Amino acid sequence: MTVFSVANISSTNRQEDLDEWEIAVIDLFLNAANSFGLPKSYGQIYGLLFCRDQSLSMDQVMKLLEISKGSASQGLRALRQLGAVSSVFEPGDRKERYVAEIRLRKLVGGFLREQADPHLDKGVGRLKQIETLLGNLDNTDSMKRGVRKHEILSGWHRQMSRLLPWVKMIVGKSDRLPQKSSD
Repeated sequence: MTVFSVANISSTNRQEDLDEWEIAVIDLFLNAANSFGLPKSYGQIYGLLFCRDQSLSMDQVMKLLEISKGSASQGLRALRQLGAVSSVFEPGDRKERYVAEIRLRKLVGGFLREQADPHLDKGVGRLKQIETLLGNLDNTDSMKRGVRKHEILSGWHRQMSRLLPWVKMIVGKSDRLPQKSSD
């Protein structure tokens, strides 16, 4: 077993097609995807495309990562929806080819749009449902406890609703640090 989590890639395939640094980068994105609750294959696919300067077809992604057609197809579709991957046209090639988005603001913006916004929207309905359920309780102690917890959750929701637009604005303004001035 290698040091990296991409141990399922066979050593012969790895030596022919993937350099050790590429395996390390793929592992980095695999772990990042895992920490966000996304399937590991999303991280593997993004990591591979991130490493490559040329576009890759789904067949190439499947071969290099040794993943199934279903995992590759689902991963590429989800990554496109997040804005992390784009399809490109290559003259003379009938297959759809993919490249990684490397601008941080596009990656974060896509993630927030596809993951955070829907959860905030669902939260409004869920908070209303909890409020209704609390109003129907006969148990006073449970109702008091529930009202306190509902207030906390509502506060969290308000804070996230205020914070998210700021994060989007900050990320959308620049994906680079300002240049240091020479004094």
